[in-house]
Amino acid sequence: MHGPAAGGFIRHAFTAVSRGSARSPTALVDQLRQSARLRGHDEPTVAAFADWVRRFILFNAKRHPRALGLTEVGQFLQFVARTETDPVAALALGQTALDFLYREVLHLDLGELPLPRPPKLLDQVRQVLRVRHYALSTEEC
Repeated sequence: MHGPAAGGFIRHAFTAVSRGSARSPTALVDQLRQSARLRGHDEPTVAAFADWVRRFILFNAKRHPRALGLTEVGQFLQFVARTETDPVAALALGQTALDFLYREVLHLDLGELPLPRPPKLLDQVRQVLRVRHYALSTEEC
């Protein structure tokens, strides 16, 4: 074969060989999933961890978590506290997922991750619900 067609074939063959020999990097979220499974987490937890890490990365303009620190984690968790319908549960799961990411996947110790307080109104609503629940449960006795 001669001419441009031969050059294209050779280039294509070389690219295929070089791609096959080089190991492609595993996506960070895939590493997180694999690590969580190896540590015995069930699939719903693995999926939740992956979702929280994906949200964290998107919140930080797709910057790699290795380039982020406690400040960015705190800003993300404050955003979660302000925007989630159930911020207490969301904060707990988000903090656990990010702690797992930094400690078990990236092998970085950021220390204790911040846990912002949920909005005051929510605390008041929860207290009212607890009192009502307590009052209803004592009436049944």
